Amino acid sequence: MNKKRISVVMPSHAIDEVKERMLKEGYSFREKSKWIAEAIEAFLSLKEFYKLVETAELINDFAKTETISISGKLEEKLDNALIEVRKHYPTLEGVKSLIVRASIIRRLI
Repeated sequence: MNKKRISVVMPSHAIDEVKERMLKEGYSFREKSKWIAEAIEAFLSLKEFYKLVETAELINDFAKTETISISGKLEEKLDNALIEVRKHYPTLEGVKSLIVRASIIRRLI
């Protein structure tokens, strides 16, 4: 399978919450990429996901860069999602990271 690595900047407390949730859901720390990829897939399956991307922009407590591996197929979905978000919010910066952050936030809620 063709894997791509992407990085996203997150608040350190959010990373801690991800780790806690992963353990509660039966994932090991080595499965972080899988957990986040599942969060992205679920987020992008929402009919109007682009409306929720803007909420991730409200986070400004960035402390840690997380690098994850995703499939080429998911990267293609992210690229298509980026285009969709840009249609609605053309001035939004760092859209791919915002999509990943919004996906993680949604899964944590």
